[in-house]
Amino acid sequence: MRYLRMSDLPPAHTNDLDIDRPPRLARCHRGIIGESWQGSCARSLREALERRSDVHVDAIDEGDWFSRPRGLLLRAMNRLTSNPRRWRFSKHVIDRVRTLRPQIVLAYKGYWIHEDLIHAVRDLGARAVNVYPDCSPHRYGGEHRRAVGEYDIVLSTKPFHPSHWSKTYGYTNRCEFIPHGYDPHLHLVAAPPTVLRYDVVVVATYRNEYGRLMIEFARALKSRSLRVAIGGYGWHAIRGELPQHWELCGPVQGPRYVTLLRQGKICIAPISRDVTSNGRRQPGDVDSTRTYELAAAHCFFLHRRTEYARSLYTDREVPMYDSAADLAELVEDYVARDEVRAAMALRAHRRAVPAYSLDARAEAIVNVLKGEWVDQRW
Repeated sequence: MRYLRMSDLPPAHTNDLDIDRPPRLARCHRGIIGESWQGSCARSLREALERRSDVHVDAIDEGDWFSRPRGLLLRAMNRLTSNPRRWRFSKHVIDRVRTLRPQIVLAYKGYWIHEDLIHAVRDLGARAVNVYPDCSPHRYGGEHRRAVGEYDIVLSTKPFHPSHWSKTYGYTNRCEFIPHGYDPHLHLVAAPPTVLRYDVVVVATYRNEYGRLMIEFARALKSRSLRVAIGGYGWHAIRGELPQHWELCGPVQGPRYVTLLRQGKICIAPISRDVTSNGRRQPGDVDSTRTYELAAAHCFFLHRRTEYARSLYTDREVPMYDSAADLAELVEDYVARDEVRAAMALRAHRRAVPAYSLDARAEAIVNVLKGEWVDQRW
């Protein structure tokens, strides 16, 4: 089986690409386009599919065409120069689809993909599939919102999406749930950590909700001497509101991400619960990639309490918190209990490995697509 995966393909109009619309192809192989930096979900999923004997992957790295600038000025400059790059990238994708004739074009989120490009891919004979990793497809602009509804099938990592797909998001295409997972070639560590430099570690891209959590957590702690490390983009924006001895490590990716997590006695796994679109509240996260990666890396961690997270781990594996005060109480309870933490981390590790791996998720993806298109040759 061969795939072509699209991750963050740019918006494009088929007339601009000068595409002749051929008859639909009865049979075609598969290929994938996606991000390729180590630790990205798109790359990890691609590699999981590549490890399967029944899958052949043709990949295009969208990072060759688009950057992800963080600064305001760089983001503004990126927007000003994006249209020519979008057009060239779109043309390149169409040329590859024509040449490779994939049965399936799979997009990981597909932030830049315009609905007309999805139509063009389908007119060239490929099925359009989206693996959707975020809470709400309504949060990223009208073009993205419309495009998500044009895929033949959306494979969402959110357990609440299928039941809300029509009534909340207004879509009529099919949505199936396949969870996040850990990368066994990046996050999986069989042995427990031995070098514990910090009492508490959290690694996450800064969000206002996460910032409030950590500010309130700091205030709720009785012990002011805990060693805390925070990794991820954006946290320096609230440096003055956090204890000065806390260490802000900046962005950490790939192996450095795993190394930092394993240097903490306790890891925190926050999730984004406050989700609104156009002033309307929508369902928030119930898990994240950390839900699976921390257990695979043999870390002891505290997870935001949700019904779904509790279905994954027991109280003897992963304690859960409801508020910053609750989190502070759990940290102070467990920070000195080395043997208890080690035993719970081991139980969570055994729960997650290999059931929560991306290899298991890749198998689920293939099975869903086989069931959707039984007429295709696999």
